[in-house]
Amino acid sequence: MPEMTLVIADKNYCLWPLPAWLCLSVTKRPFEEVLIRFGQPDTRAHMLAYGPTGRVPVLHHNGLVVWDSLAICEYLAELAPEAQLWPQDRKARTVARAFSCEMHALGVYPGSPRKIVFSLDTNVRRRTAPVKPDPEVQEAIDHVVKSWTKLRADYGRNGPFLFGHFTIADAMSAHLVNRLTTYAIAVPDQISDYIAAVRSHPAMAQWIAEATAEGWTLPSAEIDLSALTSTG
Repeated sequence: MPEMTLVIADKNYCLWPLPAWLCLSVTKRPFEEVLIRFGQPDTRAHMLAYGPTGRVPVLHHNGLVVWDSLAICEYLAELAPEAQLWPQDRKARTVARAFSCEMHALGVYPGSPRKIVFSLDTNVRRRTAPVKPDPEVQEAIDHVVKSWTKLRADYGRNGPFLFGHFTIADAMSAHLVNRLTTYAIAVPDQISDYIAAVRSHPAMAQWIAEATAEGWTLPSAEIDLSALTSTG
């Protein structure tokens, strides 16, 4: 029996556990997955049974409970150094940590990724016509694209990811990668290549396939985007 348990929610509608799930998959450590569906009468009670916040993800390992996605990723990086979830170079590792913290916190400054998250709902299997975001959301997208572009230029020359090989920084970016794909947001060619690399990573491809295969819908995540964005 796996000694690790990772508690998540709907793969199609909840990407908060995605970084931890990706990193755990990259370590190749066996784990049990507990999926708690959103929108059920006992959803919060069920989540509280696994962690103190009533949210996901939560990792259980040998009596230890970790209830924050970035903390889970950090723990896995220490537990499985051979997976190289952080860059080996100290400078690159420090930058990767700073960027990962930014993606995790989502920020409150102009251009914050928070604007993307709260304007473009999570829906992995959905595909829309190209969406032209409103100016504030576009500012946030431009900020993320600029960050990805600089990291690729400064540290990613030896591979397709932000720091060459797949790291926590890519895992923390994965939810935005999916949102940009879902809503066909226009990005520069080099960022399209990065998005394709993330989505074709074996762990990410598995998550996408399993999200697509989920046989239920969450009406609140199937909203009309016309009130939030303009198309064309």
